[in-house]
Formats: sequence, C-alpha cells, structure tokens
Amino acid sequence: MNEILSYAVVYLLQFVTFLLIARFLLQACRVDFYNPISQGIIKATDLLLKPMRLVLPGYRNLDIASLFAAVLTQVILVFTLTTIAGQYPGTVLQVTVNALITVLLFIVKAFWWGILIMIIASFVAPGSRHPALSLLQQITEPLLAPARRLLPPMGGLDFSPIMVFLLIGVVERVLPQLYL
Repeated sequence: MNEILSYAVVYLLQFVTFLLIARFLLQACRVDFYNPISQGIIKATDLLLKPMRLVLPGYRNLDIASLFAAVLTQVILVFTLTTIAGQYPGTVLQVTVNALITVLLFIVKAFWWGILIMIIASFVAPGSRHPALSLLQQITEPLLAPARRLLPPMGGLDFSPIMVFLLIGVVERVLPQLYL
C-alpha cells in the first residue's frame, strides 16, 4: 500500500513541479503569452503563484515565485516520501539544496527534450505552425541562437543542437556533484 501511495505522491508532485518550471521557462524565454498552451499553463499555476508574487516579485524576466514554488514542491515531495517510508529525510538545508539541484536538473532536462522534439519535428513536419512546436521553438531558441552563431549551418544542416546537447550533458553531470 505504501508503494502505491508513494507512486501517486511522486506523480502528482512531479507534475506540479513540471507546471511550475514550465511557467518559469515561459517568462524566462519570453514566450508568446497568447499561445493556447501558455495560457493553459498560466491558468493552471496562477492560483498558487498569485499570492506568492506578493512576497516574491519577479526580477527582470525571471519569475522567482514559480522557481521558489517548484523547489518548495520538491521539498514537500522529499518530506512526504520519507514520512511514508518512515525514514529520516535529512536536515532542512540538505533537503532544500537537493530540491534546488533537482529543479535545475529538471530545467536542463526540459531544454534537452524540447530540442530533441524540435529536431524530430523539423524532419517530420517542417514549417509546422502548431502551437506546441511554436512554444518549444521559442523556449529552445535562447540556447540554440548562441550555438548557431558559433556553428553556422553547413550544407543546410544545423549542428547547433549537438553543441547544446554537449553542454547540457556537462551540466547534467556537474550539478549532482554540487550536492555533498
């Protein structure tokens, strides 16, 4: 029974974390506010984030409240899972640092998946104006544009995602080592 409860808690809180990180990325990457998917994410997270914004205002184009809420959700996840298992979660500082690193890895993984989906879509449906692809293009462009300046297209092929995947792989290996 504990295993089923743990699964449900992980699924629910990871989904909430995903929505909060998506909200953070929408503002950080300056994505089109009127995209229907953007509107759905905003409506789904507004109930939680509006009160938090009174205490944690944004900084430039960074939504600090959504990032804080994502970290808080991961902290709640750790404490809930350790309570269900009857284990000691660690100190609050340890759990918070672990949650922050988890959220940062989640953001990195979101970029990785977004770029991969864009690569596949460029072969399957080139020039598609689907709202999801438009949203992914706007989210991944801040990472791909600098890489494109370093690696211009060669023979009509864009090798900038390879450079970004290499950078993402390095970050994915360095971030977990920051937590001792």
